[in-house]
Amino acid sequence: MTFSLYDYQLELIDGIYKELTNGHKHVMVVSPAGSGKTVTMAEIAKRTTDKGNRVLFVVHRVEIVNQVKNSFTKHGVNMDLADVGMIKTIERKKDKLTHPDVVFVDEAHHSLAATYKRLLAQFDNVVQLMFTATPVRLSGEGFRDVADGMVIGKSVSWLIEHKRLAPFEYYAPTLFDLESLKVSRGDYTNKSMHEASKKVIFGDVVKSYQRIANNTQAFVYAVDVESSKAVVQAFNDAGIPAAHVDGKTHKDERAALMNSFRDGDIKILSNAELFLEGVDVPNVETVIQLRPTKSLSMYIQFAMRSMRYVPGKVAKIIDHVGNYAIHGFPDTDHDWSLDGETKQSGFDKLPVPKFNEEFTFLEPNSRRQYEVKRETELEQLISAPTKETITLDYREYSDAKTFDDLLAIAKTKQHSVYKAVREAAMRDIPYPKKYNWWVHKFVKR
Repeated sequence: MTFSLYDYQLELIDGIYKELTNGHKHVMVVSPAGSGKTVTMAEIAKRTTDKGNRVLFVVHRVEIVNQVKNSFTKHGVNMDLADVGMIKTIERKKDKLTHPDVVFVDEAHHSLAATYKRLLAQFDNVVQLMFTATPVRLSGEGFRDVADGMVIGKSVSWLIEHKRLAPFEYYAPTLFDLESLKVSRGDYTNKSMHEASKKVIFGDVVKSYQRIANNTQAFVYAVDVESSKAVVQAFNDAGIPAAHVDGKTHKDERAALMNSFRDGDIKILSNAELFLEGVDVPNVETVIQLRPTKSLSMYIQFAMRSMRYVPGKVAKIIDHVGNYAIHGFPDTDHDWSLDGETKQSGFDKLPVPKFNEEFTFLEPNSRRQYEVKRETELEQLISAPTKETITLDYREYSDAKTFDDLLAIAKTKQHSVYKAVREAAMRDIPYPKKYNWWVHKFVKR
């Protein structure tokens, strides 16, 4: 049984073929999270193997390997002509692989990593299709080192309007002391996030969930294993079935927990940067962000995990860490290019949300109004005149010879002008006549 592709997916494939026709062999393909990139790749892979050509599909998580194999098999891809594997595995045995005709890279914002670059360089002479929702890196690097063409699919707003992604409501009750966070190499440091998370009252996380999204299936994105387990304990104490998974959880246990979550036996599944990409769980209705990040890519992967389309579903996004103030919202427009994405780059120069500050953005108009306000504030910040340079004056009033000297000393000491007037009157230094009334009333000589 093959999948029936939507019109926007077929349009994306047409765009890819146009790029190839124009001589671009290494194409970055941009389509939002949840838009069905795997199905689109399965269709291209089927067309390729139907002609007797080979495909290589590279991912970076084991869960995605199994999903891709299942999707390819269901869509009729000749798996005898397809190699699917994790980047580390493929990289180790790349010299033994039968040479592919088409290479697919999933979550291709990782493609600048050394392992990916080595693999892509080895197969430089074949078609390379790099799929991602977020062609942007924390470093600000573009992707011209690995790609010579780009195809951009439909926007998040379009997909919501045409019932291909779920609409969402965005809630932002800040529970983190964001001003205490430190930055290194472009993102918040693990140490500062860990310290901030220790001050979070996880019972408040539970209360927000109960108030906003009670009884829904939710992913929690925590700072680290310790905070993930703490929030799970808080949910379980409140009688809400919850579980924690991390990179060290045995794969069989992880699979069992995921199945229990899919079946609804577990309501809350908390993790620390594990279920970021490619995890297809349509019954996730709610995402709870407890991990602040300056990475636009990470943020979009967090926020959109609940937006897989199910008729009637309205996704709930609960942001306890002010990520929206840096990155906007899942349906914020971005000017993607191979040179990197810069439209939102100034947001993090603005004040962070305060602890216990809460905003709610239910409708697109409210989100657009917020974005316009932030853009206006940023423009004012950038265009503001440079503050006057203050030259420190270490003189004391006793050093002054003139009233101008006294005024300069008063300004440096942040004293009132009347302090200069008083000093002038007491020391018989001439001062402007307009202050005579004040001297007669307040200065005793």
